Formats: sequence, structure tokens, C-alpha cells
Amino acid sequence: MTAPMTGFGRRWPLAFVLLLAAAGGAIAWGGFNTAMEATNSLAFCTSCHAMRDNVYQEYKTSAHYSNRSGVRAVCSDCHVPRDWGHMLIRKVTASKELLHWMAGSIDTPEKFEAKRHELARHEWDRMRANDSRECRNCHSFAAMDFHKQSAKAASAMAAAMKAGKTCIDCHKGVAHRLPDITAGHRAAFAQLAAAAKTLAPTPGATLYAIARTPFRLAPNESNAAGEIAPAAAVALRSVDGDVLGVELEGWQREGSPEMMYQRVGQRVLVATLDAAAIEKLMPLETVTDPDTDLAWTRMRLHVWVPAGGFVSELDPLWQIGARINDDNCTMCHALRQPTTATANQWIGHVNAMKRFTALTGEEVALLQAYLQNHARDAAPASR
Repeated sequence: MTAPMTGFGRRWPLAFVLLLAAAGGAIAWGGFNTAMEATNSLAFCTSCHAMRDNVYQEYKTSAHYSNRSGVRAVCSDCHVPRDWGHMLIRKVTASKELLHWMAGSIDTPEKFEAKRHELARHEWDRMRANDSRECRNCHSFAAMDFHKQSAKAASAMAAAMKAGKTCIDCHKGVAHRLPDITAGHRAAFAQLAAAAKTLAPTPGATLYAIARTPFRLAPNESNAAGEIAPAAAVALRSVDGDVLGVELEGWQREGSPEMMYQRVGQRVLVATLDAAAIEKLMPLETVTDPDTDLAWTRMRLHVWVPAGGFVSELDPLWQIGARINDDNCTMCHALRQPTTATANQWIGHVNAMKRFTALTGEEVALLQAYLQNHARDAAPASR
């Protein structure tokens, strides 16, 4: 009969099991950590032809790849957090990219270009949300010597630090080519314009101009007497082939007879008028703005416009306006909702910032109409 193990003999198998478990855990942890580090390497990131043939080639021309100091920032330095917790979360969220790889979402240069803006926005939004954490691993305001920067750079960096801006607000496109941020909203507007050309409205309908539209005071006149603003409402009175007889209604401010606005006290444009159009205005009522003591008169004007430039609903226009705001204005700062300013304040904001964009005059006019009609003090019906 075998005597039962006692004392040291009984504890030895347990110690052996614990030792094996510890060794196994260490090996597993080491293997996992090694795999994590391997997926952070430049070689791994460029093993996919979609990355190797597109953004990698752009990256090789940047200062992050080659510079006078000989310091190189690889993909993971900018796109993967260093601390273990955030890195693990980033790896898990990035696993969806494997699904897109298998689906071939960006497996050709054409597909990649079509997705470039969307892909860039994902990264810009992520970096803005974490205060450009990966950038700040190497760059920080605390370590900057503004006296060693150019006057322009020092002024911009000092202002950014004071305003609490984050790196990605200003430093987009430092390693990769910027996407065409206008392509999306221009394609959407082209579709809307095509739909407007096929619209067959009937008298009595309310229509909305999709762009600045010249009008005439008689159907057979050759010279325009003014211009209807984007998103301005008109009442359709008659249809004569490709000419529409419409009625404009808006408010004229004392001292500014050439402008017709949507609401008292708010310079949300309905139309601009020349001298001949001003003479044809029909006054309906006059009120005094309590904030300025200026008289505002509601006016009506019957005009003729070319067909094909109007829609029956505002929502498609507002969707394009929102996209213009989202795509263009976020190139320099976080998205500002229309409700962050009043209708009148947006005029100054748009005029000050439009020079930093690639927007056309028509696009700026539509953007301003969207922002003003969704401003903090906008009437609910205008939204």
C-alpha cells in the first residue's frame, strides 16, 4: 500500500502546476505583446497594397519620413496610441478594416480616391476627440521655443495654444495628400440641380431657389432686375413654357431698399433688387424693430424667372448646406453648429472665413443661407 503524500511531497505538485501556469502566462503575454508590436511596424502597415500603393508613397515625401534630424515617425506613431489600454482599444476598433480588406472596399486607386475624404475624416475626428494625443507624444506647447520659430509660425502656435486648439485643427495633410473636400457636396448639388430641371410645378405651389437666380419684371424682358437668394421661397403664380411667374414676399429695412429679407431684424436674404424692381414693390405693412428703432416694411413683388432652378422642398438644400459646413469648416476647427451664432452674426463669420476655403460664390451663398436659417434665433419654420 502506498503511503499518502504529506508535507513537502504534497505541496510539490501544486508548486509545479503554479510554475507551469506562470511560465505559460508569461509566454502567452510575451507572444501577445510581440504580435501587438509586430502589427505596429511599418512593414506590417505597408504589407497591404492599398496602403503601400497609395498613402505610403505620399508619406515617403513628407518630413515625417525623412528630415534633417534623421527622426522618423512611422504609421503607428501617428495612428496607434502608445499606452497599452488605448492601444488595445484601437486594435479592436481597427479590426473592421480586415472586413473592408476582404470586401475590396479600397482595392483599386479609383476606389481609394472615392473613399479618401471619408477615411481622412475618420482619423481627423479621432485625433480631435483625443486632443491629438499621438501628435503630442513628440510635439507639445510646453517644449516649444517660440523664439526659434518663424514669426508667422510663432504667432499661429501661440494663438492656437491660447485658444485651446489641438494639432489636427491646423496640421492636416502633413503626411498624406489632402482629399478633395468639395467633391461630395458638389456631386450632391449636381443631382439636386438635375432633379430641379425635371420639376413640373403647378400654380399655387411654394418653390425654393437652389442657387442665386436672376429675375425679370416682365416675361419678355432681357435684362435682370435683381436676384433671388438660395433657399428663398417663392409662390408660383403662372407657368409659361420655360418661364415661371412667381411672387416674392419679404421685409425691406429702412435705409436698405435694395434688399428684401425673410424676417424683421434678421438679414436673411430673400432677394436683391435694382432701382426698377424697387419701384414695383407693393407695401403690405410696416413695423418698428424694437432693438434698432428702424422701420421694416413687408413687401410683395411679382417677377418672372427661368424654370429649372427650383425645388419643392428645403430638406435636400439643407442637407447640402450641412455637408458644406461639415466638410469645409472643419478643416480649421471643430464643427460649429448653426445654433452657436445668431442669423446676423453668421454674415460676419462667413465673410471672414470664406477666404480659407475653396468654395465658389454660389456655395458660400448656400452655406450662409443654411447657417442663418438654422441659427440660434432662427424661426422654426425656416429649418
